[in-house]
Amino acid sequence: MPEMIEKRIEELFKAINGNSKYTRAYCREHSGQFIVYTGTTIGVFGTLDKADYVTPNLTFTTDGENAGTIEYINDKGYCIGGHRTILKPIVDKLNLIYFKFVLQPIFYSKVKRGDVPSLHFNQIKNIKVSLPVNSDGTFDLETQNELALKYQDIENKRIMLQEKAERLKNIKIIINNANFNFVEIALNEIVTHHNGNSKFTKEYCHEHAGTFPVLSANNNEPIGYINSADYRGEYLTYSKNGCAGYISIMSGAFSVNGDRCVLTLNNGFENIDLLYLKYYLEPIFRANIKGRIGVNGKNEYTKLNSNMIKNLDIKIPIPISADGSFDLKKQQELAQKYATIDSIKIELYNKIQDLTKVEVN
Repeated sequence: MPEMIEKRIEELFKAINGNSKYTRAYCREHSGQFIVYTGTTIGVFGTLDKADYVTPNLTFTTDGENAGTIEYINDKGYCIGGHRTILKPIVDKLNLIYFKFVLQPIFYSKVKRGDVPSLHFNQIKNIKVSLPVNSDGTFDLETQNELALKYQDIENKRIMLQEKAERLKNIKIIINNANFNFVEIALNEIVTHHNGNSKFTKEYCHEHAGTFPVLSANNNEPIGYINSADYRGEYLTYSKNGCAGYISIMSGAFSVNGDRCVLTLNNGFENIDLLYLKYYLEPIFRANIKGRIGVNGKNEYTKLNSNMIKNLDIKIPIPISADGSFDLKKQQELAQKYATIDSIKIELYNKIQDLTKVEVN
């Protein structure tokens, strides 16, 4: 085990805030080959015709959903825009990849939570971190390099596991239908889509407070409660934005806003089991979302609307009885099989997530 020494972050790095003048309009007016990195956008925000930095640096997002997230930027030339701060080394013999992994859990733990999460250098500058030193007290760059390679290898394996977990969660499993009679019916024939009311914002909920939940893109929590309900009963609903395409069965009295859609059964299809529809449709919906999917369900910005679904022309195999009527009992039986499969998938998914959260010292 190498000898370790503790140093305050401010003894190792100087903080340089990004330049807030680098807006999208500014980038369009001064477009060039050098990427502008900001804290509000994952990936390329814009490009400029000049570079402010030409050497590798660590940077972190100062506010927003990704507050505290550290990135290592090693472009030959680049710029830093708003909502991002550079950690510029002020001493020699520092491996930035090593410090990316050492600092990341610390930064996340110090993020100030609230409506807009934030992290600024003053909050972390006095925190002490450990780094290896040689027998003469100088920083041991060789050991930092070795540890950085190990940390990076672990991180690559973690990302690979998370990607597999996401594929597992969204995989579509079809139960063999050779053992029952069925008829294929178009989803467009079975249901009608009802888009939510965009006026139901958090502010509206505050102004019209009541006991009826307003459901949004989040499949678990309402955004608020109001004094009226647009729906009473049990319905299939799906998220249109954020993590789009996930289906929930909602029951009782409720309303939905513009980020969610309600499906109602058309006349003649009353004997269609909602749980059966959910398990059959959700993998199809998720396979056709548009937008950016994040790892482990985070930072996903996808969409799926009623027109996109209608254009898929989805056909659903509906079990039928000997007399040709919809076999509700068989649908419920199949739904329970899908539910069992789903619980196994969730259990495996959660186990993989637990593995990826293990901290390596």
